[in-house]
Amino acid sequence: MTSFARRGIKAGSIAPNMIRPFPAKEIAEVLKNVKAVTIGDRADSYGAHGGNMTLEIKAALFTAGNRDTKVVSRVYGLGGKDFYAEDGHHFFELAIEAANTGRVEVPFDYYGHTPGDPDKAPKRVIEPMKYEDLKTGLITVDKDEATGQLKVKVPPIRQLTKKPKRLAPGHGACPGCGIFSGLELFFKGIEGDIVALFHTGCAMVVTTGYPYSSHKATYIHNLFQSGAATLSGVVEMFWERKRRGELDHLNLPADFTFVMITGDGGMDIGMGPAIGAALRNHKMIILEYDNEGYMNTGAQLSYSTPLGHRTSTSNVGKHQGGKLFHHKDTPQIMAATNIPYVFTGSEAAPQDMLKKAAKAQYYAQNEGLVYGKILITCPLNWLSEEQIGQTLIDQAVNSCFFPLYEVENGVTTITFNPEEKGKRIPVGDWLKNMGKTKHLSKPEYAEALQAFENEVERRWSRLKAKHENPYL
Repeated sequence: MTSFARRGIKAGSIAPNMIRPFPAKEIAEVLKNVKAVTIGDRADSYGAHGGNMTLEIKAALFTAGNRDTKVVSRVYGLGGKDFYAEDGHHFFELAIEAANTGRVEVPFDYYGHTPGDPDKAPKRVIEPMKYEDLKTGLITVDKDEATGQLKVKVPPIRQLTKKPKRLAPGHGACPGCGIFSGLELFFKGIEGDIVALFHTGCAMVVTTGYPYSSHKATYIHNLFQSGAATLSGVVEMFWERKRRGELDHLNLPADFTFVMITGDGGMDIGMGPAIGAALRNHKMIILEYDNEGYMNTGAQLSYSTPLGHRTSTSNVGKHQGGKLFHHKDTPQIMAATNIPYVFTGSEAAPQDMLKKAAKAQYYAQNEGLVYGKILITCPLNWLSEEQIGQTLIDQAVNSCFFPLYEVENGVTTITFNPEEKGKRIPVGDWLKNMGKTKHLSKPEYAEALQAFENEVERRWSRLKAKHENPYL
């Protein structure tokens, strides 16, 4: 505010940190002697001639009897566009002009947006992928009609590097984010074209900064609570129109694969529709990337956050040592819906992931819904060094916290057993490498650590029993 003070202008700012109950009385009091105010909203309220904050403040001023303060409303930051100090100065200048003239020339407008000038229209920077580059023939899946078992053949990963990436580089993910290396590894095991629906979440937000997109395949965005319902509708529409011959003129391939990408938050909020889609057994894949929290909105706990882990809503202190209850076992929940195929995967076992991706595609094209869960790192909110992401995933698998297995037509198979490989490690060896869990190694949290270890061992023992008995 120094520059305005030099000009003899009294200026200030208000930054409310709550919306409900709205502090109308307090804001009206602060603004009672203010000649003009510019209100910046990060989201529009379409058709209301101002964002929600603008409408609330106008109502507060009106209720308090202050009808003289001129209000300038601007919606800013659309598409994630950055807002700098000079932009804030511009907002002050708008209010100063209104105060000096006694009127507001443009009460409501958008700020920082790109005008619809044809010369400024976004230009194509990525060419569409070619079907023949995606359908390599290097991955094959055959079904043994006698046993019903799938025989999967996948080449070494280096032979698949020629397949184009389905997500372009240049997105806005944090350094060390494990989402895209995990997704690309899974996609390497998928042959041909895909239609991908992304729930709102980290993977969606950082790949769709206006006006460009990192998505090179057909892309749909939907909210947490309706993604599975939306994609199941798309699936049924597509195959029905194919059956009727209504799409024949487009010469579309017959082996589209429909994939819903969601985070663990999306499998909290969207669990009901996901189970509904599973029970209806639509031909699609639900792939969950699990970074153990609602990372896109500030690292709040999700129901996949394990016991004792620190998040912004499960703090560590003298009254609480992280999350107070155990994480939900989503793969087992989805397996209980009797869908054809459920799997877990990770970058710790790339060949295993490729085989499961190939199986997932086969089942999604021929039998019904598939659910898969991959564990991925989030250095920002795991409070871990970004360069040790692969190590952390390996340790999560080798500690049996995140076991690698599949449930194929109700039969459970452990696909990587760290005990048999001589790689089993204590859970604490994994936890001590992350800032969000290193407190568990302190004596005062020994009880929580023991409870977590016991739960990991219980789930692992139950999984081994299922592996040994096809009726479990």
